[in-house]
Amino acid sequence: HLPIGIILLALILQVGSMRPGSGALKPAADLALGLGFLCAVASCCSGYLLSLSGDYDHALVTTHLWLAVSLTVVTGVLYFMVRRREKMDRVTRGLSAASLVLVVLTGHWGGSLTHGPGYLTSAFGGEASLPTLRPVADVQRAVLYTAMVQPVLHDNCYGCHSSARVKGGLRLDEPSLITRGGKDGPVVVPGNAAASLLVKRILLPLDDEHHMAPAEKPQLTKAEVQLLQWWIATGASFDQPVARLPQDNAIHAMLAAFAEGTAGPVAAASMVSPNVADSDMPASPVAAAPVSAVQRLTDAGALVTPIAVGSHYLNVSFPADTMGRDALAALPLVREQLVELRCSDVAVGDSVIGFAAGCPHLVRLWLDHTRITGGGLGQLRNLGELRYLNLTGTAVDAGAVRQLAGLPKLKRVYLYQTKVGREDWAALQAAFPHAVLDSGGYRMPVLDSDTAVVRARK
Repeated sequence: HLPIGIILLALILQVGSMRPGSGALKPAADLALGLGFLCAVASCCSGYLLSLSGDYDHALVTTHLWLAVSLTVVTGVLYFMVRRREKMDRVTRGLSAASLVLVVLTGHWGGSLTHGPGYLTSAFGGEASLPTLRPVADVQRAVLYTAMVQPVLHDNCYGCHSSARVKGGLRLDEPSLITRGGKDGPVVVPGNAAASLLVKRILLPLDDEHHMAPAEKPQLTKAEVQLLQWWIATGASFDQPVARLPQDNAIHAMLAAFAEGTAGPVAAASMVSPNVADSDMPASPVAAAPVSAVQRLTDAGALVTPIAVGSHYLNVSFPADTMGRDALAALPLVREQLVELRCSDVAVGDSVIGFAAGCPHLVRLWLDHTRITGGGLGQLRNLGELRYLNLTGTAVDAGAVRQLAGLPKLKRVYLYQTKVGREDWAALQAAFPHAVLDSGGYRMPVLDSDTAVVRARK
């Protein structure tokens, strides 16, 4: 990096010395150019010795090497020419332009060597984007390696273990190369995370010289480490979807972080997960839900996550059109742990109301855009902890909603696009004096400043 900065400074001083009355800058430009040439020679020598380690891609190293040598030669010729001339002429200007171009190209290939291909051009669309860690929309249906493991490896390991740089003979950018391992042997032992070198190096103390990632680079988050351990422990498959792998409450919490986009270092440091328990949630402890029940819900397409780290209370969400008989039959198996149930946009009828009514700790219930008619809505009157109920886009009417009057902790009921008529609101609000009944369809008042007057041109 040193010769790049000095040579650029020398070129800037050269341009400045060409302006009328700025001839005093020429000695400084010549001195900077000479120092840049000497540093370039030293960098070529040290770079060549470093390339002999075999840790870098041969093609990239060769290109970078010859560009660096060319830059050094051109800079040296330019230095010895400008020392003997009072002013810049056509030849020295051409050599200066060549030096600038070579600085840019050499820097680009050098950045590609240390940070991966396209390091300097990817921001401008010069290279195809590589997989980076992003929120996973449907985490249970996603392929574990493709959606989560590969992005974690890309963000934390590709700088030293990819096609650009092969430190320790190890590449982690292709499944076959991960399986092969490096100079120290295999780094992944399928089914045994504790014996896998990949995990061992990550768990070493930060001041250990073998710790990965290097201490001066961003470290893996707890969720990322837990993901790699789980991936290896479940067989290190490259094509298995998440739903087919065994999961417990800790894994559900980890998967929730990846689904929400809070698993990475930036998000983990700056965001508070929406799964943090709030004052509405039960304070008394509860036993963990049976693993078989959670697995049954997961197999049915549900996303099952704890409401907070260390809590056994659960949030169960069903993506659109995934709730079938098996899923409904599994809900009673987690009745003591279920506090949030999301059935938005699921093609399910009034039968789901009975299953929800059997969960005594239920706090929030989403039934919006389902096929319920409200006939059995009165079954929810036994839910003493229910605070939130979303009935938007359903066929419920005012009579069905009135069955819920008297629920002691109900705070919000969403009734937009239902059969509740405008004439029903006064009676409903009287029946629910301590709850907010949301009718949706909001309209903002029109202000004078919102109006644009268009006049014909005269």
